[in-house]
Amino acid sequence: PSGTFRIQATAGSGKTQLAIRLLEDAVVHAKQSLYVCFNRTLADYMARIAPSKANVINYHDMCVDYFRRKHGDPDFSDPNVFKVIVDTYLEDSQSFTGKYDLMLIDEGQDFDACWVESLLPQLKGDGRLYLLEDRDQQLYDREGFDLSDAVLINCSDNFRSPQSICRAIDAFSLASSPMQSRSFYVGDVPGFHRYSADSDVVQKTAEVIDQLLSRGFGIDDIVVLTGRGVKKSVVLKADRIGKYATRRFTGKYDARTGLPEWTAGELLVESVYRYKGQSAPAIIMTEVDFGEWTTLERKKLFVGMTRAMMAVEIIMSRSAERCFSEALQA
Repeated sequence: PSGTFRIQATAGSGKTQLAIRLLEDAVVHAKQSLYVCFNRTLADYMARIAPSKANVINYHDMCVDYFRRKHGDPDFSDPNVFKVIVDTYLEDSQSFTGKYDLMLIDEGQDFDACWVESLLPQLKGDGRLYLLEDRDQQLYDREGFDLSDAVLINCSDNFRSPQSICRAIDAFSLASSPMQSRSFYVGDVPGFHRYSADSDVVQKTAEVIDQLLSRGFGIDDIVVLTGRGVKKSVVLKADRIGKYATRRFTGKYDARTGLPEWTAGELLVESVYRYKGQSAPAIIMTEVDFGEWTTLERKKLFVGMTRAMMAVEIIMSRSAERCFSEALQA
């Protein structure tokens, strides 16, 4: 009766397909719709596949657009600019009125409660709200929140990942509950490779790329993911990996537009954090480096491995290799 649905569903369960279908139905029935997520890269992807009449955006860009309309161009050279922008949006949201018949909040596990509260006034009284989330993909330290009168829907079915990858995820206890593999494709067991030092991780990654190419994958089928951020990652700083120029986020934003700056290249290299919500035929997880199993390390591996539609290759340090071995022997 509330028109509010909270969908807690695992990776590969079809949250994106559900969102697209709801947005398409809203367009057909001339309803105003909003899709808002956390990751900018996911918003860009959704904007390409969603109906053009749907309003698709990530939360911080929504705040930036509002700030521009009401307060002028923000100063993106200020390191605190996004905090100022979000705080302004939160304060002004108290006067917002309902204009959307349908609102979808994706990556709900990455939202602060106050962000959700700032969106709710924009939903019409008889509008429908869908909050899509997966706690196993929560890579940021956020407190949980309640959504009153919501119908709760749980789903542990994964249709994206091959059966062998789902079994590996369960073997290492990367998810909070066993994943139900619904893929018809068995696939190969994930490959595990070790690098000795940061100085050779790029070369080891290049070797694994060549192995995937020899198996029939194209360079456009392969995405290289690292669990490190821009400042600490060697791979995210590499202009080339093997024969291929890299396409990667530089960590900088255009001072005028606030848009992220990318290098030109044919091989997509991303962080696990930024690639959530997307997928590719072959995923290489590199710079997997930890000395003990923590909740965050399990979640990063879970996110990275569930991006793959066909193959996963993991390139790890000696200490991470020891953790994997101990997990299998437990």
